[in-house]
Amino acid sequence: MNIQAWGEAKERNVYLVSLAKGKLKAMVTNYGAALVSLLVPDRNGEPVDVVLGFDSLEEYLMQKSFLGVVVGRCANRIQGSRFAINGKEYFVEPNEGQNHLHSGSSGFSNAVWDIVDQGEDFVLLKHFSPDEEGGYPGNLECTVEYRLGEDRLDIRYQGISDQDTILNLTNHSYFNLNGHGTGTIEDHIIQIDADEFTEIGEDCCSTGKILPVANTPLDLRKAQRVGHELDSDYYQMRYGSGYDFNYVLNHRDEPDRPVADLYSEQSGIGMRVITDLEGMHFYSGNHLEGTAPGKNGAVYGKNGGLCFETQHFPNAVNIPHFPSMIIKKGEKVINQTVFSFYTK
Repeated sequence: MNIQAWGEAKERNVYLVSLAKGKLKAMVTNYGAALVSLLVPDRNGEPVDVVLGFDSLEEYLMQKSFLGVVVGRCANRIQGSRFAINGKEYFVEPNEGQNHLHSGSSGFSNAVWDIVDQGEDFVLLKHFSPDEEGGYPGNLECTVEYRLGEDRLDIRYQGISDQDTILNLTNHSYFNLNGHGTGTIEDHIIQIDADEFTEIGEDCCSTGKILPVANTPLDLRKAQRVGHELDSDYYQMRYGSGYDFNYVLNHRDEPDRPVADLYSEQSGIGMRVITDLEGMHFYSGNHLEGTAPGKNGAVYGKNGGLCFETQHFPNAVNIPHFPSMIIKKGEKVINQTVFSFYTK
């Protein structure tokens, strides 16, 4: 059996599902649809757990950093915690100052998902969000599938609603290719295929401006170490306390082309990101505080992991010239993100 009982939350059973394919192994829980572990062989063939996580359900219930979870209905920020669809205004929970971050307390990261199908190398999870939950319109049904390949993890998202509504799902795993709990990701070599990014204000919310990365610390088109300009005094880096930015991806006409590459010289593990979405939020773990112990008692301090959150642009529902994150009534929306691994 690759499924085991893992406790109870919200009067529902929570499980831990083990997946394996070739040399890759993963564990997923239906609480928050979270990726708990991902074992990838290093250059010597030894397994390395490259994602941050916790050993128990209780720790996931208490966490505030969104380790490994699927975020929805709306990933990232909605400025002023309000938006309008078809001329009707909606109000959602302000949980980061006056703004709404990662859908607040009723978000999908806090939900117990249904396990509707699973096998040796995949698990399919489903969640139903009723009309007006968290302030959002529409009865929304979503699925997320995790599937391992020989050298990759595929995450496939699907959603359909009976009203026009927002849908912006992402996985919020923190990666450290040296292994979780081994220190910071500042020595990792990163490259992101994006000429532009969406500017943030002091509240870290999108202003609506799309700016060139050229001549800024956000220019990662050529490979460099994550820590190279992590402490830059550039105003955007100050606002984000490091990297906390949505990149406007260059790949829009080539959805199978990698949009990012991350490599650890220490382990020899590399990871490429492939997505059909127009944006990717690169977050360098600036607010990890090392207070809640992770797996095997590991300490996840500042910059202890980084996130590649593939998504629609933050606050797009309030910025008409951004690509829309609104899905139409009865429209089935499917998106996919792949984390592909290599060694050298």
